[in-house]
Amino acid sequence: MPPKTRLAILWHMHQPCYRNPASGRFDLPWLRLHALKDYFGMAHLLEEFPGLHLTFNLVPSLLSGLEQYLGGAGDTFGDVFRKPADDLAPEEIQYLVRHFFSIHYENHIKPFRRYDFLYQKKMKRLEREANPDWSRVFTVPELRDLQVWFQLAYFDETYKESDPRVAAMIKQGQAFSERDKETVIVVENEILGRVVPEYRKFQENGQAELCTSPFYHPILPLLLNPQAGREANPGLAPYDLDFNWEEDAWDQLQAGLALMEKTFAVRPRGIWPPEGGLSEPVLRLLAKAGVSWTASDEEVLGRSLPRPLPRDDRFLVIDPGAFYTPYSFSGLPLKIFFRDHLLSDLIGFYYQKFSAGEAASDLHGRIKAIAASGPAGMTIPIILDGENAWEFYPHSGRDFLREFYRRISSDPEIETVTFSEAAGGPARELPRLKCGSWINGNFDIWIGDRDDQKAWEFLKGARDAFISARAGLDPELEREIVRLLHVAEGSDWFWWYGKENYTPDLEIFDSLFRLNVQKIYESLGRPVPAALQVPIPAATPSDHLQVLPPRDTMAAIVDGEESNFFEWLDAGRIDVLAYGGTMNIANPLVKTLYFGFDSDHIYLRIDTKKYARIYFETGFSLRLQLRSGAREWQGEIGFDGKVPEARGFAAGSAGAIGRIIEIKVPLAALEAGEGGELRLQMFWSFNSQPFQTIPAREPLTIKIPGAKDYAAHWQV
Repeated sequence: MPPKTRLAILWHMHQPCYRNPASGRFDLPWLRLHALKDYFGMAHLLEEFPGLHLTFNLVPSLLSGLEQYLGGAGDTFGDVFRKPADDLAPEEIQYLVRHFFSIHYENHIKPFRRYDFLYQKKMKRLEREANPDWSRVFTVPELRDLQVWFQLAYFDETYKESDPRVAAMIKQGQAFSERDKETVIVVENEILGRVVPEYRKFQENGQAELCTSPFYHPILPLLLNPQAGREANPGLAPYDLDFNWEEDAWDQLQAGLALMEKTFAVRPRGIWPPEGGLSEPVLRLLAKAGVSWTASDEEVLGRSLPRPLPRDDRFLVIDPGAFYTPYSFSGLPLKIFFRDHLLSDLIGFYYQKFSAGEAASDLHGRIKAIAASGPAGMTIPIILDGENAWEFYPHSGRDFLREFYRRISSDPEIETVTFSEAAGGPARELPRLKCGSWINGNFDIWIGDRDDQKAWEFLKGARDAFISARAGLDPELEREIVRLLHVAEGSDWFWWYGKENYTPDLEIFDSLFRLNVQKIYESLGRPVPAALQVPIPAATPSDHLQVLPPRDTMAAIVDGEESNFFEWLDAGRIDVLAYGGTMNIANPLVKTLYFGFDSDHIYLRIDTKKYARIYFETGFSLRLQLRSGAREWQGEIGFDGKVPEARGFAAGSAGAIGRIIEIKVPLAALEAGEGGELRLQMFWSFNSQPFQTIPAREPLTIKIPGAKDYAAHWQV
């Protein structure tokens, strides 16, 4: 009987250190809230599937923060919740109404009539007034209901469904009392206290392997050599950073392993490197620590092999035997896995748009197709964030997970394994490892932007000051400064700097980073550099793509081909593949979007990763939406069974699909002209199901240029 296909799933559980070094309190509540909604529940699901084997990566900064909460630490959100509603100061009411709808509307607000009523009341008032005085809008009972509903929304689904205290409050819905709030606090502490025992229980019965990361989640290749950023992407502009903080990397690694051993009585055998960041020196460091296995992303493997790992038109890896297997490097004893980027991203970003049954069926079918495409006994690694995705699923993704777990548990040809179990077999030798991460196989997000580099420079300055004074320091003070350095080395601060990612909490992330670095100088008795007291971001980045503007007017032949070199030479350009954050999907369909104008039309050219026509022949369709004020134009490109065709185009519009996609739309159809603005968004579907939206959130805003605009540079 041939060996089964081995499915190795790793859920990565991570939050940074939100503790303010000045106040000792948490400036953001996300560790506590995810502990209520995800950390307990993701492990608890294993009770329903006793044959399932999973791996959980628990980052030590998360465990440390959880311990602090259980020891009485708090955060501002919690303070505002606990305060009696009729004692809230005006500024606390403003804070409450601003922040206590911070959860996905469709899945966690709209299903609850009272919570939705409060949300709609806020939004209707904002339509009339930009900055309302919320104390004049909401009554005290409504404010108290909002306090309670925000907490209830974050409770684990098991508690919502079956805990009589929580179920009774949900049924009651409104007119909550301060005593009800006390019940919420009791339940919250109970869930927080159950997180670690739940993981320990499944580790002890063999269903769960617990692995970890260096303590405060630093990107190891950049700690060892910041120029790894340019090694992974030679196209990055040069930057002046040079150091080797192997001591810090080693200490964070050892501290993480030690905390896990202290907490769970077993030293982890595996390390998920923060952000999937690996390099050859990192592999040697992990092997020195006695680690048995580690992992990264398929793009890192593809760049490390003599030949890349392309996928076919069905998105199956053409050489599955070279992918779905552990690797070894340079005689080191540890095994290296490379996650299937597509499967991981489908769970993380796309199945939320499907019904639970459809999503589970599709994922199960893809796993079966992989198994049928290569040698028996392959190991398919799925690795992704185990917390953030579920907010965007109905019922926090539990319906999807239950259906998926049921399917794979009952499939006689699939065996779920922990990564240590998967590491027990033979491995292929990897002649070299090209350094990289789980996003685009490089480190651009964490060191490619000038704001990122400024943060690294500040950190280096503080560390250099510490090293120069270290010999004369009291041992306890030295340990505290080292801890501050390690906190500031975490990847999360650099994730939010730069243009790629957006968070409304950027100011808080920036403040926490700088406060930790400032505290180092203060602890050394040295003046804090003036530059470190100024916010690092030059401006608040947005969730928008960078646009290179048109250089001149143009006119294209709409035939789906680049008819000649000069046809699109003067067009504007948007490099979609360079966009960071959640747009970094496996196998993105669009590489580049070009746009330009003549006096009467806008021209669009979409370059896909493969020959454009192939996508439409294999089940994809594309809907484009252009808006100008209240006017809207939509056109759809699909396949009629014979040839791709453009459908629903207004008079005077044209579309064609060949190697590329070309579209022409008359400005008159949008009642738009010189100096006006167009908002553009692309909606891809696969087999009539939503697949990808570009941009993911807000549409692009493109100015219709005049003669004086054509050499200008815009950013949207």
